[in-house]
Amino acid sequence: MVNKTLRILAISALLCTPKLFSAVKGHAIEITSMKQFNDLHKSDKPMVTMYTATWCGPCKATKPRFKKLAETMPGVNFCIVDVDKKALKSITSSLGGVPTFKFSRAGKPLRFSNNGRSTAQISGGRRKAELKRVLANFKKACPVK
Repeated sequence: MVNKTLRILAISALLCTPKLFSAVKGHAIEITSMKQFNDLHKSDKPMVTMYTATWCGPCKATKPRFKKLAETMPGVNFCIVDVDKKALKSITSSLGGVPTFKFSRAGKPLRFSNNGRSTAQISGGRRKAELKRVLANFKKACPVK
């Protein structure tokens, strides 16, 4: 009886550990280095990258929505890049503004139809419903298992 109780407690503890839980559930990855970005960018897994800044109001409003939607699409890498981090300047220098969302797969931009236009990136803050619709269109362009 004691062994069974201990086993149940151990399994419960493992299932409730945030790191393990996030491995099962999708989550947004805060990019901290070029190596980390390149490894994720080159993988065959579809990738949505949100370029953001701590001083940007629309970024502050959109970032929690982006993180929440990442939980619903575990087959996609959701990445967040802070444009003010010096270590990441080489991937943020060509942006026109923030927030910007770029869509890719296997290191290449992935174009998809959004509101009748072909795009591989969108700019500006997004309401949750609009961001959800854009991500649904992206998902159709690259079916995720």
